Amino acid sequence: MLDIKKLAKVCTVQRFRANDIIFQEGDPGSEMFIILTGSVKVLISAPNGNKMVVSQLKAGDIFGEMALLEGLQRSATVQAVEETTTVAVNECNFESVIGQEPSLALRIMRSLSERIRKQNLELASYKEQLSLVFPKSDVSPPQYTAEIREEHKPDDSTECDGLGDLILHAGNYINVVSPFNDSAYLYEKEIVCPVCSQTNNSKLIRSSKLKLKRVEPDYRHVHTDFEPLWYIIWVCPHCYYANFSADFSNIADRDKNRIRELSGKVKERFGRLPAHPTLTQVLTGYYLTLFWLEQMTAPDPEKLGKLWLRLSWLYQDRQEAEMTMTATRKALDYFIKRIDNSTTKTTNAEDQYFYLLVGELSLKIGNIKEARNYFRQSIIVNGGNERMKQQAQNRIQELRALV
Repeated sequence: MLDIKKLAKVCTVQRFRANDIIFQEGDPGSEMFIILTGSVKVLISAPNGNKMVVSQLKAGDIFGEMALLEGLQRSATVQAVEETTTVAVNECNFESVIGQEPSLALRIMRSLSERIRKQNLELASYKEQLSLVFPKSDVSPPQYTAEIREEHKPDDSTECDGLGDLILHAGNYINVVSPFNDSAYLYEKEIVCPVCSQTNNSKLIRSSKLKLKRVEPDYRHVHTDFEPLWYIIWVCPHCYYANFSADFSNIADRDKNRIRELSGKVKERFGRLPAHPTLTQVLTGYYLTLFWLEQMTAPDPEKLGKLWLRLSWLYQDRQEAEMTMTATRKALDYFIKRIDNSTTKTTNAEDQYFYLLVGELSLKIGNIKEARNYFRQSIIVNGGNERMKQQAQNRIQELRALV
């Protein structure tokens, strides 16, 4: 236990009320904090500007040590969950604090060691993925032959033909169910299909119940005891229209007409939709969404990239290396199209996010040179997010171990 009286002699004791912001992401940092009583939550900025909780700390924990040791800007926001008392340690009193509480030095070392361990695990994961892509170092990288064909509005006789491989693949998981008890995280709501005007019950996620476990380098959010990927796609069982739940109702009239024209052929090609909540049902929804997004008047490369990226995560969970790599390449291609689309109005933060994401996906499939280039682009974006810049800088350093 830390001796509060000793620390109070050499440190400034600070008290915060519930919901008080202790410091903001991007603030200059020159001190770390030790929690004496209460608790705080650590938040980082998502690409859409929202804050997401990545951890919660309690009495005895420390935070802000990286700013103290390196003089960097704050990489996260810290907010008091309840009435909280802390002591602040800075360069001026650091030696005195360690003299009063030698065990604190060990805590700091453990914290830094944990950061390094996590980075090493990420690096090992990438090396393992690279070994799947490059089985032998003395030969050229093989090109996987898994065929997942895209739809580009062909003539009426072949419009649905490209779905065949996907439908067959989805059938492999008819007995795979969610590994979690999802009922506590879901509720049902009656939704009106914007295409056929029929109603059906759809599952919505109780966002307030989610507990974020970690954010992976490619921005996948891993939650405790729940996988949102199984529920972010809605499918109308009447006309087979499918889309991301957030975009389900946002569809132009001309695209509605296009779906009505093709609905009969798609229903014939897919057959009866899976009735039970299995991975087959989940993948079928994704594949339908893929088809319909390609049929839109102006296919959105960002949405298609998001869809393929989430498919790659589902394949990864099933340890399907070949399908994971194929879907990752598809996502990468679409995100590059999104970056290269000069007509799309974007913010600096969005540009930085996509450079970083494309860098991560390039690294994942073994394109180290391209990954490095995109990481550099993420760093030089004017007015970008400091946390993203730091991630890109860390990646460039780690790449030296891969070449």
